[in-house]
Amino acid sequence: MSGLELFQRMTIEQVARWLELTPFEIVRILVADGSLPSDLRLDSANVERIRVAGGLETWWEGPPAPSPHEHAHKALVRALLNQVAQRGYVRPNFVRADNLFRGLDSEHQKVLRRAVNALIKEAVLHPQMSATGLTLALDESRLGQVRQFVSDGTGPLERAWDQD
Repeated sequence: MSGLELFQRMTIEQVARWLELTPFEIVRILVADGSLPSDLRLDSANVERIRVAGGLETWWEGPPAPSPHEHAHKALVRALLNQVAQRGYVRPNFVRADNLFRGLDSEHQKVLRRAVNALIKEAVLHPQMSATGLTLALDESRLGQVRQFVSDGTGPLERAWDQD
């Protein structure tokens, strides 16, 4: 490896900031994939391997615009549930939990984290640990309620996502 290539390699901490993960998550994915480099320095091929092996996706480019007379937080939760359903993350198909938030600013992430916790409590979303981290999936028996809430913001989920 040339000196330039060595210089261009990144630390786990740098990659973690870039991918919006913790250094621990980077190590966990690399260990699960069997590709943890002995010098703990990563190049672009490692970063791409982390994205693929970890199932990292960026779902947001910003919060959705609410409908007239709709609270912005409700619009955000409706958009989230729509994405989970549209992407087919219904048990037994699970998605990385942090994909649900990646791409949003910290305030919107906070709103969604609270909503996701409430939806787990209400058994709309089911958590499951995997070798690469926490994953979530919709409960198939609640899919009709999810679709109704996504469609018009009504139904049993209208209040379920907003619990303190």
